Amino acid sequence: MADDFLTLADVADLLGMKIQTVSFYRAHSKPGRRYADHPFPTPSRLVGRSPIWMKDRVEELKAWDASRPGRGTGGGRPKKTEPRGNAAS
Repeated sequence: MADDFLTLADVADLLGMKIQTVSFYRAHSKPGRRYADHPFPTPSRLVGRSPIWMKDRVEELKAWDASRPGRGTGGGRPKKTEPRGNAAS
């Protein structure tokens, strides 16, 4: 039965992330949080306080990872519209 599940460490390894990163995404996927519009897949069960996912959800986890926005997607600082330097007097 234990072979039917993925632990947090297994999911992190599958997605090429650190365990802390997966935990961060899980915590920030709740309504009203940063990733509420693209939530991390909910675990199949909790064993105590530890989340586990069924192994048949590997494709769902990979699809979530593939659909994440890339680096720098947040918009960042707006570009200046006027060049700096000599102003017409």
